[in-house]
Amino acid sequence: MSDGHRPGPEGFPAAPGQSDPAGAEPRTTPAEEPFAAPAGEPAPFGETASTAPAGGTVPAGEPSPATDWQRLHPLSVWASTVVVGLFLVPSAIVGTVVLVVAGQPLWALLPVPAALAFIALMTYLDLLRLRATRYRVTGERMEMRSGIIAKSYRSIPRERVRSVDVAAPIYVRVFGLCSVTVGTGEKVGAGADQLQLLYVTAQQGEWLRRDLLRRGAPAAGAVTGTGEAAEDGAGEDGETELARLDRRWFAYAPATTATLGVGLGAIAGLLGLNAQTGGVGWDWVSEQANLPSVEEMSSFVMGQILIVVPLTLLGLLVSGVVVLTAVAVETWWNYRLTREADGTVRLRRGLLTSVSLSVEGRRLNGVTLHEPYVLRLSGGADVRAVATGLAAADDQKTSAKSRLSPPMPRERARRLAADLMRTPDSPLDVALAVHPRSALRRRFTRAAVVTVLGVVLSGALAWLHTLIAEAWWDVVHEVEREIILVPLATSTVEVTPSWAWAVLAAAIAAAAFWYAVGSYRGLGHGLHPRYLVVRKGMAVRDTVTLERSAVIGWRINRSPFQRRLGLADVAATTAAGQGMYAASDVGLGQGLAWADEAVPELLAPFLVYGGQGDDGGRGADGGPPLP
Repeated sequence: MSDGHRPGPEGFPAAPGQSDPAGAEPRTTPAEEPFAAPAGEPAPFGETASTAPAGGTVPAGEPSPATDWQRLHPLSVWASTVVVGLFLVPSAIVGTVVLVVAGQPLWALLPVPAALAFIALMTYLDLLRLRATRYRVTGERMEMRSGIIAKSYRSIPRERVRSVDVAAPIYVRVFGLCSVTVGTGEKVGAGADQLQLLYVTAQQGEWLRRDLLRRGAPAAGAVTGTGEAAEDGAGEDGETELARLDRRWFAYAPATTATLGVGLGAIAGLLGLNAQTGGVGWDWVSEQANLPSVEEMSSFVMGQILIVVPLTLLGLLVSGVVVLTAVAVETWWNYRLTREADGTVRLRRGLLTSVSLSVEGRRLNGVTLHEPYVLRLSGGADVRAVATGLAAADDQKTSAKSRLSPPMPRERARRLAADLMRTPDSPLDVALAVHPRSALRRRFTRAAVVTVLGVVLSGALAWLHTLIAEAWWDVVHEVEREIILVPLATSTVEVTPSWAWAVLAAAIAAAAFWYAVGSYRGLGHGLHPRYLVVRKGMAVRDTVTLERSAVIGWRINRSPFQRRLGLADVAATTAAGQGMYAASDVGLGQGLAWADEAVPELLAPFLVYGGQGDDGGRGADGGPPLP
């Protein structure tokens, strides 16, 4: 991406709807290209000054006009105003009512005028932003000028465009607008890897998406499908449908460890609010609603704990299921994944916010089969892209943009991954090599450390339980009563028998060793004629397929503990996705042989066969040592 804060270059080919350089092919404008402004006058909002004839093409060789920069659509200002108003005006009205009820009539006159003044200010600033923002798409690059006080010029060469994200939240969709985000995938800070237009018409957004990702027609037979994609056939404009939403997939949405966390988060918020009011909040609520006091509720819960605890967990579970299912419906409604005639993979989804993400087919270097633990137990998985255009400094943002499917049945996810990779035999079906037993011993060592810490913690709690006098319990009860809505923790600890702490230590030890075994079973690596395959993870298991041609280097890591066991982390570096994919705790010789076979000649100059390395000349399972 070119550096900003400099004058725009001159002499670039014309933007869509204007003249091209001499000898260039005429370019077709969108179906409803705006009329041109008179010569010498700036184009009005949302229009482009153009000398294009009514047919929508420009004769080759005609000079590009000076006023070829386009503005954002003027309705974007009112869309932003509506959003701010929907949030501020109801809040101001509620504040006015509260102040009137509280006997503060003079203060009650402030909220609504203040909200209206703030809305007017934001609208004025948005108008300034609209007037200051210009963009154009030429035959070589996309350019953008912006800034009210500090002027900025930024441009992206067209050959560096990796993805185009078209989003239309519901408050923008009613105006027929959308936002367009053009990304390069370069790992640079502060959003410098992308240009964002807020907002243009939906038709302009679709035209920009197609134009910026166009790289010429694909070779005959290049676009093929397997499995269900081939059966579905081509859609409109030569699209091949890879996947479409099945509403039964929403049943997988609550299959996550966050299901209980949603309800616990709401409870934590109430506890925090009560703590900030010094316990007055719950007292006021109990008085107004005629609820039992804190002491009465605590006594009832402790007396019926075998009934209250299961009912509470059930309530948390149900609330989590409802919330997560609603989020999944909003996110994945109208989900459709297609491959266009030029090989571009396009994702469309969203109920309230309509999202369209397009990635060049040649930039899709592999896929990830993502299986969190609870989803894996439910027989589900989702598919994520390993693509050159989706890397970013923000890992959460990258993860969200790389998701190509909602949680779905595992076999359906595997078929979708095979369709995306366009291979007769899926790389996910490759038999994976088992890692050395020393990798399991390493995980058992970590589990033993966790067990010792659990025993120490349980012993300390048991010791403190026997030392605390009755007077101390009274003090702790009083402090807890001021913070928690229904104080139960202290009462529960007070009546806990001594043997319960031993049960806690045993539970920690069992969980640690169970996790160690599952983590070892998740390790694996293999090779496909076109892809290398890596699998790891227990809480979240990822099986990554990466094109061997996309590997640009290898990174070998060995900690002192790994060197003692003859293990290493062998990672393939690439420009796609996370940038590095590692086979963890693999035998040294095994890992180096795998890397050498995956990309011949890349690692060969650094290998020594039959020499004496730092582990006696052999890896944990034999093979070439690391020099």
